[in-house]
Amino acid sequence: MKYRFNVENIVAARGKLSRDERHDVTRYFQSTLIDAEDERKAYRILAKRAAGRLSKDSNEKEAMITLPDYGNCQVVVKAYADD
Repeated sequence: MKYRFNVENIVAARGKLSRDERHDVTRYFQSTLIDAEDERKAYRILAKRAAGRLSKDSNEKEAMITLPDYGNCQVVVKAYADD
């Protein structure tokens, strides 16, 4: 199944992530299409492609991915099937 992602929230320390960087991160996650067996695997693949770390608290409904290249900001994403 193919999955796309919606960015629900971006959490970053004040002043660590500019408006342009937030926009770039959101655009990247929302434009990514991943072929995976289920949402959990799609989140793992997404985190790896974004050079990030997937939180252990992630589940099928949503995932939290930490991006070290962007000041360790945390991006909360939800996967949905792309038909």
